[in-house]
Amino acid sequence: MMSRKRALFCLLLICGALGLLLLYDRTLPTGLCFSRESGFYEEPFELELTAPFGAEIYYTLDGSEPDENAILYTTPIFVDDATSQPNVYSMRNDMADDPQYKLPDYSVDKCTVVRAAYKDADGNFSRIKTESYFVGYDAKTGYQDLNVMSVVTAPENLFDYDTGIYVLGRKYSTIVDGNGEPLWENANSHHHGFAWERPVDIQIFNTEREVCLKQSCGIRIQGGSSRAYLPKSLNFYAREIYSLAARFYADLFGTGYMADTVTLTAGGQDAIIKFRDMFVSMLTRDRAFCTMNYEPYAMFLDGEYWGVYWLTERYDDAYLSYYYGVDADNVIMMKNSKLVRESEEDWSVYNVMLNYLQDTDFTKEENYESAGYIIDMQSYIDYYATEIYIGSWADWPGTNEAFWRTRTQTENTGGGVNCSDGRWRWMLFDVNTSALRENSVEKDVLKCAMERSPAFFNLCQSDAFKKQFTLTLMDLANETFSVKNTEPVIEDWLVLMREPLEAHLTRFYGRERLYRLDEEVADVRAFIKRRKPYAAGYLKEDFGLEGVLAPVEIEMADPCAGRVVLNTITPTFDERGKWQGEYFTDYPITLSVTAGEGYRFAGWEITTGEEKEIITETLLELEIPETGLYIKPLFEEDAA
Repeated sequence: MMSRKRALFCLLLICGALGLLLLYDRTLPTGLCFSRESGFYEEPFELELTAPFGAEIYYTLDGSEPDENAILYTTPIFVDDATSQPNVYSMRNDMADDPQYKLPDYSVDKCTVVRAAYKDADGNFSRIKTESYFVGYDAKTGYQDLNVMSVVTAPENLFDYDTGIYVLGRKYSTIVDGNGEPLWENANSHHHGFAWERPVDIQIFNTEREVCLKQSCGIRIQGGSSRAYLPKSLNFYAREIYSLAARFYADLFGTGYMADTVTLTAGGQDAIIKFRDMFVSMLTRDRAFCTMNYEPYAMFLDGEYWGVYWLTERYDDAYLSYYYGVDADNVIMMKNSKLVRESEEDWSVYNVMLNYLQDTDFTKEENYESAGYIIDMQSYIDYYATEIYIGSWADWPGTNEAFWRTRTQTENTGGGVNCSDGRWRWMLFDVNTSALRENSVEKDVLKCAMERSPAFFNLCQSDAFKKQFTLTLMDLANETFSVKNTEPVIEDWLVLMREPLEAHLTRFYGRERLYRLDEEVADVRAFIKRRKPYAAGYLKEDFGLEGVLAPVEIEMADPCAGRVVLNTITPTFDERGKWQGEYFTDYPITLSVTAGEGYRFAGWEITTGEEKEIITETLLELEIPETGLYIKPLFEEDAA
């Protein structure tokens, strides 16, 4: 019979063993673990993978999904700068049918992409875990102040002959027209819709090289004719079927907006410098139409450098709900003459608006006033004046045009603009074809718009519309798109993007095409420098204006003393405190002023020729004599 002391010893031994087993179990991984997270590293390292006890880990380094045919993990993976590895996907010649593209004759920059999964004792595979590692990138050029995105997917999702979304594909290669030429609509990359969406994993690193987003999502090719280009623009879709998240929960644009869809745009027709869309959106951000935010990115595709892009929002109900405070389920949106969401009732709402604009006699003042209850007239004028001034004649209006409204009206219970008032508002996008090109400088886009858009032509019969349109377009010419206002933006952009774009052009076109960068920038500058007299001349000709362009000069001794608004702009004063512009004498200009803190407004000093007068109203309308106007807002320090 066991003694009490021996029994106690055995009990303690059993308890100790159980404790050790529990402690050991706690130290075992409950899932697949990587010893390093995705990121940028200065030195090479060994990556360790761990999984639950008894599981086998399989991994890949080429973006493919790991299965039993992948590499069996037995020892740590050595992670170094992968650039010296052979080019793989960048050497494919089936992504575009254009001789201007060149395969790289050097080792493109690369990151190490590790995808792993474990197989348990029952033969079941875990969910795939994907990480991207950039080693030694502090010494590389072309990435300074750019965000970086790693896009990882099974190569067949992009490059399969029949189902890959990034290649020309079998039908394009085997079916020809009567002249023996392939048909672009047969290309895999031309196809649209969910059937041509593929699963990807993305990792996004900000300019500080911190991970700001890791998510599984869907990817599609984006664009129209630019789908034929290389590289291609891409849409990314946050869906619960990929990651249980219906949004990208990261502040990708610095606005707090958590998008459900984002676009990585390669520039469309502006593929060399990828500048025009971003540039116009930035300059017109204060206008009464929607604009997108743009963030610069370098992208790696399955580990290989794939060029420079802008990440932008995508216009949808989530965008409108966040930026305009409307109910996402109460939105009607038209794009390129199609409803974004099909509804017979919404078509009726759209047709009511279109028929009214096309068929109503706007020479009658009361009819034009009624149109302002159907559309936000300043939004319409701002949008059309912008497109016309920048030279968008090749694929606009009609295409590349979008507008929206709320389905039902809601009263404005707070301050600011009520965008739930049921009026249509316009959206700017895709101005990269003919805009801001020197061969568009002399183009009469106002006449083109009147010929192509019956609604715009009909509105132009209203004297009130012509007045507001003329003033708005001249505001754009004098301030928004002036050389003085645009040149600093161009210079800042060149500082940021020259090296990245040179790396991009070398990757896709070869170093011998680097001259295109400066050519395109010169093209934009030439347009800006030369456009104003042509745009103003067409206003006079097409609208039948009888007056002349006269100078308007505003002088503000102390810009801190207050804020002046001229028509639709806030003038930017030079270092001397002066602003100059030109306006047609047909229409009066409108001025308003707000005194700054510590100041009070003392009146306007208005000089016309030899005459000078003081006007004390803060809001006034001034006729413009042919000799011009000299305006000086006066302020006094507020003793209180």
